[in-house]
Amino acid sequence: MLVPKVSICIPAYNNVNEVKRLLESIFLQSFKNYEIILTDDSTNNEISELIEQMGRQKIRYIHNPKPLGHIFNWNRALSEAKGEYVKIMFSDDWFTDADSLEKMAALLDNKPEASLAFCGTMQVPLDSPHNKGAYARCAQKWYIDRLNNDYRNLFLGNEIGAPSATIYRSCDVMFDEKSNWASDMFLYFEIFKKNPVFAYTEEALISIGIHEEQYTGMFKEKDIRKFNDMQFLYEKYELWQSKNCRNYMLLQILKFKQGWKTAKNCRISFGSYFKQGMQWFWKNTIQGYWNGALHKAGLRK
Repeated sequence: MLVPKVSICIPAYNNVNEVKRLLESIFLQSFKNYEIILTDDSTNNEISELIEQMGRQKIRYIHNPKPLGHIFNWNRALSEAKGEYVKIMFSDDWFTDADSLEKMAALLDNKPEASLAFCGTMQVPLDSPHNKGAYARCAQKWYIDRLNNDYRNLFLGNEIGAPSATIYRSCDVMFDEKSNWASDMFLYFEIFKKNPVFAYTEEALISIGIHEEQYTGMFKEKDIRKFNDMQFLYEKYELWQSKNCRNYMLLQILKFKQGWKTAKNCRISFGSYFKQGMQWFWKNTIQGYWNGALHKAGLRK
């Protein structure tokens, strides 16, 4: 069998309508040299029945005997990929236009030294009537420059976006199954560790379905699992070697109130910890109370 150019990997779970929308957007693509791998964690047969209705010509469908769970099911799909390029699509996302996949593949075709490419996205609220409030987002030039300067700066913030916004050359990488909130960043670090060159377009080639049941929506602002992921990422990729990453890790330690012992384990000096801690205390405690008092007194809006 000929090797497909692109493996489109789709993990799914009890969301037949979203899967149908995604598959329909794939079948509309002008680019046809792809395979579809759909790994289904569903506890019902709705997606299986959908696949029968839509035809299995290019769909390799795997219904897991028991649900594997989010990240494990993602990796199950990736493990089946045979293509030169890997294009993961979360099942609540879809291709924005008929030429989206063609343009994404071209990003890597036109830059053979790149390991990964990513695009802008349309952020589409699925819970509002007629998807009202949809907007385009993309990484800004300053972010692209920062990432080009040192791929480890990805640790400072993920503007690449969700995995659905990416396509990469097959290189046997997986999501880290010990990760939680930052699982996408672990995947990108695995790719960049091998080769940090990337391609990018601001064009919103992928539409991201925004809803309350999204995986990342499970994590509140100060969920300790966020900090645990950041610390794990920091340690796994030895990010203490980057001054920018050390400084950012220190801010996370202060934000999540993890203390000096954690800072020391992260190879942060006591001087940096004390200085930044005082600044943090002033900004987030004393100044915060003062501004609150002025607002309550009607002296500040």
